[in-house]
Amino acid sequence: MLRRFETNAAAKLVVALLTVTACHHPEDERAPRPPHRTTAGPTNPTLSAPSASAAGATTRSNETRRAACGFRAGATPHETLDPTDPVGAKIPIDHFVVVLQENRSFDHYFQALPAFGQPDVDVAPATFENADPSGVGELVHPYLLSDPCLPDVPHNWIAVQHQLGDGKMGGFLSSGNLGGKRALGYYDQTTLGYYYALANTFAIGDRYFASVPGPTFPNRMFFLSASSFGYARNVAPPPRDEEGTLLHQLERKGLSWIVYSEGGTFEEDLFPRLRQEKGLHFRPISEFFSDAQAGRLPFFSWVESTFEGERATDEHAPANVQVGQAFVAQVIGSVMSSSTWPRSALFVTYDEHGGFFDHVAPPAACTPDDEPPRVKGTSADTRFDRLGVRVPFIVVSPFAKAHFVSHRVHAHTSVLRLVQARAELPALTARDANDEPPFEFFDFEHPPFLVPPILPRPLVDAVQEKRCIGLARHLLAEKHGKKTR
Repeated sequence: MLRRFETNAAAKLVVALLTVTACHHPEDERAPRPPHRTTAGPTNPTLSAPSASAAGATTRSNETRRAACGFRAGATPHETLDPTDPVGAKIPIDHFVVVLQENRSFDHYFQALPAFGQPDVDVAPATFENADPSGVGELVHPYLLSDPCLPDVPHNWIAVQHQLGDGKMGGFLSSGNLGGKRALGYYDQTTLGYYYALANTFAIGDRYFASVPGPTFPNRMFFLSASSFGYARNVAPPPRDEEGTLLHQLERKGLSWIVYSEGGTFEEDLFPRLRQEKGLHFRPISEFFSDAQAGRLPFFSWVESTFEGERATDEHAPANVQVGQAFVAQVIGSVMSSSTWPRSALFVTYDEHGGFFDHVAPPAACTPDDEPPRVKGTSADTRFDRLGVRVPFIVVSPFAKAHFVSHRVHAHTSVLRLVQARAELPALTARDANDEPPFEFFDFEHPPFLVPPILPRPLVDAVQEKRCIGLARHLLAEKHGKKTR
């Protein structure tokens, strides 16, 4: 059962007390922090509201232009969004937290969600099937998994194009020798009880897609840069392209941002010069928890799980999904118990699907720039004009609508555009310029969760964990052996 306020007066009192608490925290003696700003710049000057007919005409015009990819890099949120959409201080979020996990599709994680409390989500129908590539002609349907540490499944650019199968989503079993039937497996509440509770409590989207039908690096670049600068493989962009990120935008605006991690991060590989020049912005994950406890989370937090070792927390196969779930629960719990909670929004999602099945064909998308995908074997006219496979997406916030499912199309650059709208920053490319922030996930007027809800403890099966650690050790030894030969 969820605890909620019964009166607006009580809600306002708690918010006031939490705000006062947030203003008082002892300074530590560590290295100086990046400059911290609680708000995203000055409030807009008061403007006369447009008439209903004028606002409606502008809304229709902007929707048409977005659908036609009519906005370009540099377009401001005031230009591209509808007059009724909040921008700047009208978005009551001062702390954005992004937890971008690894390589899981929507159906792979939430196929069983309708049977466990949320019937409104779109999951694969009983008729969905893929042909077994072994040549026996068997048709394989999605099936329930109990193994939390599956071996990896192919998910490079070429493999994903095969999986999509011209929109028929029929190539998940035949996209590579490493795939096999496990690509059509899914988990339920037995394995992912905490995630199922999140999806049943807060707002979830069943039309949220990765930005690129390809692997990790290009999707992470799209999340922060609205482009992968032509790269469709796990390759870092050239130094000249490092300047075009949300992190650079926030730095120039004077807004605080920190990349918190359990060791090395993808972002250090993607943007090495940024890491070298702004090293104080890259901090250990332990400081995220202490910053949350002290009420000093920055305007933008990028939370990075660990992607190596026996107990990797990133959920990238073959990592134990329950261990990753427990890590995410710890991050969420720290934000919920922080004095910053009343002005926070946390986004839990996955950079790409990792080769696991989904039944929804990715829709078309605006090309970010003139750079074609740099992958051998692709046709000369190939462009970044289609989204990647659906991935889980949950908004955790006092403003998140309760037990809500959005059916509107969004992708990583939708979250980017929301942060830009709050900070009043221009679009980095045509992709984010024509994206719409996920406003429908929020109720800014009547926040449902000013008092955080009670969530179940994430369980990690001890027997399975021991087996998964053994598998991880074997794979690490095998990898090391290949490197030394």
